[in-house]
Amino acid sequence: MKSTVFTAALLWMGTDAHAAIQGLYGSECLQVEGLSAYKDMAFDGDTLKQVQTVFGDSECLAPAYDFVFEGPYHLDETLGFIDYSFTTIRLTPLSEGVADNFNAYELCGIRNWQAGKPEDVAGLNCGGQRIPRLHTNVYDRIKDHDVGIQMGRASDHLNGSTPNHRPIEFDAVLYHAK
Repeated sequence: MKSTVFTAALLWMGTDAHAAIQGLYGSECLQVEGLSAYKDMAFDGDTLKQVQTVFGDSECLAPAYDFVFEGPYHLDETLGFIDYSFTTIRLTPLSEGVADNFNAYELCGIRNWQAGKPEDVAGLNCGGQRIPRLHTNVYDRIKDHDVGIQMGRASDHLNGSTPNHRPIEFDAVLYHAK
């Protein structure tokens, strides 16, 4: 009897934790080093899908490429912790011109980029940026607001690579519920 009650409590707690943060959240247009980006996060059951659309201008008008990260997550609402890993990391050029540029530089070591065709880039070096390997754990924070959520602000030391390196402060970006 005790184990049945305990199991039921665990199932209820697990369900409740994911029920609070569900659905689609997205940022405003963000300026990033002369470019711009939208960041979307979709929470569906125990799966987190992050899509970062990067634009070739500073006003989110000319979409260049999508970065998609998808995998399981675990939410501890009491502590405000969210831990996740990715089973998929893909990069997709959104136009022929961007695909041609990716091919000219053999971005990520890939030579056959095509507009609209996602390529798996997990663990690769893409233009000097090392993309995480699949199943790399990330230890983050999350804060629920009336209009959306905030994630932890990573730094060199508090980069989410271990539970002891979980960010302490929150990033300024607010992801609005969509």
